[in-house]
Amino acid sequence: MKVGFFQYNVIWRDREANLSYIRSKIKDSTFDLLVLPELFTSGYAFESKDELIPFAENLEDSYTVRFLTKLMKECGGYITGSIPELCDEKLYNTSIIVGTEGLLASYRKIHLPTYEKRAFNAGDKIISCSCNETNVGLTVCFDAWFAPLSSGLKLRGVDIICHSACFGGKVTPAIIPIRALENQCFYISCNRIGTELFSGEPDSYRGESQIVSPDGKILIKAGNEELLSTIDVDLSEVNNPAFGSLISKDLISEHAKYEIKMI
Repeated sequence: MKVGFFQYNVIWRDREANLSYIRSKIKDSTFDLLVLPELFTSGYAFESKDELIPFAENLEDSYTVRFLTKLMKECGGYITGSIPELCDEKLYNTSIIVGTEGLLASYRKIHLPTYEKRAFNAGDKIISCSCNETNVGLTVCFDAWFAPLSSGLKLRGVDIICHSACFGGKVTPAIIPIRALENQCFYISCNRIGTELFSGEPDSYRGESQIVSPDGKILIKAGNEELLSTIDVDLSEVNNPAFGSLISKDLISEHAKYEIKMI
């Protein structure tokens, strides 16, 4: 299976420019699954909820979903990343996954840092979906810090966890291999690059997007420059990592001892 990420400098407050830029960079690529950064249509920095509302979309009639559906008919795979979603006057940081058939699934970010709580509502459902018989789980940025969420995806039989992100600190990149290892699945993390203003002060994103194998091995890791990167992965490694499952021959039952009550 050919998987990858597109790490780039998200254009602040210009959905059309971001979508056009994404298309210009990936339209000649072929892949099965590609991960984009968090809030790739709007940028991350905001002073109030009102600033995000013009970029928020109802997923039942989403310009971004229609655009990406058309793009996937050129590329032939699935693409995922998070956008602002507006539903019943509530704003969510929502990861969407789109294929040639349109919107396959959506996941509302469960774990919100304090900064996001000023505008976004937290989701309450763990989401996975089947992409051509590959079970894919969706997460967004801060979600990676919470092992029970990834464990909940493991209980749903995921082969790959997708992670769209906007972070500048050093901790999150170190967490990703741990999540892959403890769940014995592939993990694709896409973090953006560039700088945005937070209360008038510039802050930079570190990039370092990565693809990690079920034994915690980093297969690809970006630096702090734009990068479209894909790699072929062998899904037979899921639940059969290189270290030979020395800890347990039945990892699923061990995860089930802490089953999350989110459906």
